[in-house]
Amino acid sequence: MSVSKAKKSESRSARTSGQAGQARVRSRGAGARVKDLMTRHVVAVTPATLLPEAARILKQEDIGVLPIVEPDGSLRGILTDRDITVRAVAEGSDVRHVTAGEVCTHEPVLTVFPETSLSEAEAVMRRHRVRRLPIVSDERQLVGMLSLADIIQHADADSWQGVLLEVSRPGGEHTQRFEGESAALP
Repeated sequence: MSVSKAKKSESRSARTSGQAGQARVRSRGAGARVKDLMTRHVVAVTPATLLPEAARILKQEDIGVLPIVEPDGSLRGILTDRDITVRAVAEGSDVRHVTAGEVCTHEPVLTVFPETSLSEAEAVMRRHRVRRLPIVSDERQLVGMLSLADIIQHADADSWQGVLLEVSRPGGEHTQRFEGESAALP
């Protein structure tokens, strides 16, 4: 499934998509915008996609994340290879019968708009320690993705090094850090 580019310019720059209210932040910086670096043709799946199919797509496309979109193209969630591992395989689920919608990260999904300044998108990535941001229109239609790799490929060293250090910092929801004595590996 491909996603086409935005139809109109957005008036606001970043938001957390949610069913009850949406926090939005006005764009603050001049210069590069998310639309200048984002990937416009994004591979996405629906909530009903079974995990084996989603995993095949992740492998085939050599990506680590799949946006979950409703049939109308609106963003519903994000499925990562980690979601499949931690929320399905590690829980002992029969992954042949589990859907992407059952294990994906649901709303609120952190998103930005095409008109968001690149510096603001970097700040969102740092603050929330995420490596990828879905790009949506005002109608929550998925129109692209911005990844840390996109920023690294097009930014100066001062800009991307700070983002990389911050999003890679241990902690947060998905930490696998050992909380006791260190164990030697065989």
